[in-house]
Amino acid sequence: MKLPLRPLALAAAALAALALVFVLAGALFAPRIASSRLRAAARARGLDVTWRTLAWRWPAGVDVRDLTGRSLANGDTLLVAKTLDVRLAPWPLLAGRARVRSLTLEDAFVRRDARAREDADTLAIAANDDEKPDAAVAERVRRRADQFVRMLLAPARRLPALHLERVALEGAGQGVTLQAFDLSHAPGGTILAALGTLHGESDVPFDAIAKWDPADRLTARAEFRIAGSEPPSPPSVVLQFDGVVRQDRRAGELRVEDGARVRIGELGAALSARVSERGPAFELAIAADSLTARKVVRSLPAPVLGPLRDLEVTGSWDWHASVKLDLSQPDSVRFAADVIPHGLALDPAISRPSLHAILRPFTATIHLPKQRLVTRELSPLNPHFRTLDEISPYLRDALVTNEDGGFWRHRGFNTEAIGLAIAANLKAGSYRRGAGTITMQLARNLWLGHQRTLSRKAQEVVMAWLLEHQTGIPKERLLEIYLNIIEWGPELHGADEAARWYFDEDAGALDLDEALFLAILVPSPSKWRWRLDSSGELRPFARAQMHFIANKMASKGWLDPAAVPPADSLRITLRGPARLLFAAPDSTRAGAASADSLGAVFE
Repeated sequence: MKLPLRPLALAAAALAALALVFVLAGALFAPRIASSRLRAAARARGLDVTWRTLAWRWPAGVDVRDLTGRSLANGDTLLVAKTLDVRLAPWPLLAGRARVRSLTLEDAFVRRDARAREDADTLAIAANDDEKPDAAVAERVRRRADQFVRMLLAPARRLPALHLERVALEGAGQGVTLQAFDLSHAPGGTILAALGTLHGESDVPFDAIAKWDPADRLTARAEFRIAGSEPPSPPSVVLQFDGVVRQDRRAGELRVEDGARVRIGELGAALSARVSERGPAFELAIAADSLTARKVVRSLPAPVLGPLRDLEVTGSWDWHASVKLDLSQPDSVRFAADVIPHGLALDPAISRPSLHAILRPFTATIHLPKQRLVTRELSPLNPHFRTLDEISPYLRDALVTNEDGGFWRHRGFNTEAIGLAIAANLKAGSYRRGAGTITMQLARNLWLGHQRTLSRKAQEVVMAWLLEHQTGIPKERLLEIYLNIIEWGPELHGADEAARWYFDEDAGALDLDEALFLAILVPSPSKWRWRLDSSGELRPFARAQMHFIANKMASKGWLDPAAVPPADSLRITLRGPARLLFAAPDSTRAGAASADSLGAVFE
């Protein structure tokens, strides 16, 4: 049979011409498309980007060298990358579209443009909590959540292959360095592998690998190596996950199906979760049963457990927790957590620290931010020590109202307050309120310190639970200790030291206005002067805070509603040494010198 050579030749010529057109189109237009898309994507994220070279690579790729991104807002350099290689799907280019098939980033540094915030670990009322939420801020939070959900719902098996080497990400005093990060696809599923170091209070090297198979089963393992851990304590936190994770894009949901398990060493828990585009909304439930102190010690490095490692606990317990959040209705947040003990008991004779010891007079070693320590004698040997009934009821009730309104009801931590804090922070668009109870603050100040780590926060929650469930220490004693150790200004600890420094009064003689003023200082004691103007008068926002607290006291029945003063009538008069920091310009030389020296000490 004779082949139709002419048609075949014509077809071959047409294919060759098409290939030539594609090559020319790629050479002429792809760099322009890539350049335009890169600049547009950067501008959408507040960046202006430049590069040394941007070159087209056959058959459909763009190589960028010496990429720099600067903030459009202030010009700060937020992105530096030596190499960015992008490989595109060829055919969409002919239609003027760019679809990424793979991306390689090497020797890069990315910094988040955000200011570090003070750790808001209490339930205290922020300076402008009485203002209505900013609608623009709430919408910005919702948009970010939308982006996060869309990322989770992006078709995982069709994501671009990613290869990162020596990439550092930094923001707000924390960050991560990725020595290597790979996302690849194979017939057996999608595979992710990472090797790097987390940066925070200390460096934590880690490695992780995860595989998502065609049946939607996700298996993952991550190991975090903790410095300072010695045998018999394990050197690492080993986290494992095994469960079905489904992307239901038609319903706009990602689900972690019932039956999923997460393990940390010997500690196992059942996990389920749902993320929905509508809202967007998030749900998470976790249940860990038959936990014991022995399993915990064998599963977590000593630095993660801190003082908890030396508490002698017998019996077992279950821990169940859940959270539901709809970003379109922040006030609908629901958080629940419960500990179910089974013969659980704390042995006071051999536990260190001995939590029971604070029932009697003792010398408190008080942990302050920046790893500072001070001591105070909590006994009549200290002339400033005051029993609870020797402290002004106004101050006692104002402080409880501002720091932990549910103190007399909860048993160590307050799940309702956690939900309220989540809602408040979402509406504010920033971390404005924590959920630390007075009992948790007491644990932090007496034994744990103020490191901003998850392990310290977990230690705090556990210690607070033990204080209120296993020691028999009454609430009144916990509050009495708290009122005698907390900071009310640099070097000021306890209600009586504060009362004498500000007002030259005993802690039992404070009036309502003075008590309200001292109550608003506790969340940020080093910034006490911000509440006053240059003449020592209360600023309007300080009066608003004090008025809010007085109203809350009245709503709880702790203050006669008729006794709540109008905000504009609130006044204080500094009569103690604090007044010297507000000396008038024509004051005596001696007075000015005293103010200068005191300012150097107490600022």
